[in-house]
Amino acid sequence: MALQILNAGPGPEQIVRQIREAIANALPSPEIEVHCGNPGHFEIRVTSAAFDGKSKVQQHQLVYAAITELMSGDAAPVHAVDRLECLVP
Repeated sequence: MALQILNAGPGPEQIVRQIREAIANALPSPEIEVHCGNPGHFEIRVTSAAFDGKSKVQQHQLVYAAITELMSGDAAPVHAVDRLECLVP
């Protein structure tokens, strides 16, 4: 009897693309770098004018708000953001 995976979910490249799209849709003209580490773990670097005048916590909240859908539910493709760097251009 062979092992069959019914729903393996999207691959890392597709998840990286989804993260980039979600952030790009939420922030004006961002520069986005996303790297996949262990499965479900990501490092994100975002440069956006939207961060100007905001604390680091507020900057991080903007990014997390953008990717909340990808981190929600039992089969969420994003398990953790191991590193989040927010920069002002």
